Amino acid sequence: MASTIKDVAKLAGVSTATVSHVVNKTRFVSEETTARVNDAIESLGYYPNMLVRGLRGQKTFTVGLVLSSISNETFGLLAESIQKILFSSGYNLIICNTSYDTDIEKEAFNTLLMKKVDAIIAIPSNRQGDKLNEIKKIGIPIVLIDRVIPNLLVDTVRVDNFKGTQEAINHLIKLGHRSIGYIDRKIDQSHSLEQKLGYKKALEDHEVPFDSNNIVRADGYDYFSGITAVKTLVQKNPQLTAVFAYYDIIALGALRGLFEMGYRVPEDFSIIGYDGMPITRVSSPRLTTVSFPVGRIAKCTCDILFKRLDREKPHQEKEKDIVIVPELIVRDSTSSPRIM
Repeated sequence: MASTIKDVAKLAGVSTATVSHVVNKTRFVSEETTARVNDAIESLGYYPNMLVRGLRGQKTFTVGLVLSSISNETFGLLAESIQKILFSSGYNLIICNTSYDTDIEKEAFNTLLMKKVDAIIAIPSNRQGDKLNEIKKIGIPIVLIDRVIPNLLVDTVRVDNFKGTQEAINHLIKLGHRSIGYIDRKIDQSHSLEQKLGYKKALEDHEVPFDSNNIVRADGYDYFSGITAVKTLVQKNPQLTAVFAYYDIIALGALRGLFEMGYRVPEDFSIIGYDGMPITRVSSPRLTTVSFPVGRIAKCTCDILFKRLDREKPHQEKEKDIVIVPELIVRDSTSSPRIM
């Protein structure tokens, strides 16, 4: 049975008027009371029920974009590309940055619901799809970019991260590398799991033994995490001749870390990153990387949204899963291994 404003008021111990003021921000309500009301709304799932009534027959020409890190250069370029396409079709974009914080992410989705956005695009850091399933039930179109969440049936536009990483490792093996380190993501997500599978498959295809000691997790998502990770990796296995990092910024940090340890790239170590960030074109040496085709992803995402928004029932057709094969961009940070 659907929850009502009276149910929220009863659970929070306030009047229905107070609930209305908190939801609509029409009058000052103390932080403590606001927190109780929001907790009750979350507990009862009242947002969806309220919005079903409020959104029928209305259109705000606004789309929400939830990013796990706006400081990620690729995500910033993606947001810019999406905004240009939406703006040219008369839509505005609200961008929410979560900084990989799942609590902030949940609040971002709530904020977009309050703003009554017509659709949501997300690159979430939370692998749990409960909140997005709630949003889908309202009838709001959702497109996930480069993420797959179990038990969440929504449109997705993603990169073939398995294939991209496999090609990167194949490149290193063809150059003669047999001891290849792997810097993994701090916390697994669908794209990073695919990358690791691509790494293992390339080794298997070339009959290169897999060694779990050749994998370390970065302790964060920034440049300095790459420095720390590569030092740990080389200390664990001094025989390494190459390193693959799941993310360009981590790879650039690894480049610095190897320099601090007295190694040269690519003379002593080869390094490959992932995402094809513009900064990789001006690093020293210029970084070999796997592209993240921002323009194609933005276009595919917006095409899906426009088709959904043109329909009276956005979810009446089967969900789309568009997979884009990335390109390996070979530059100066890879070469044949040093002679041992």
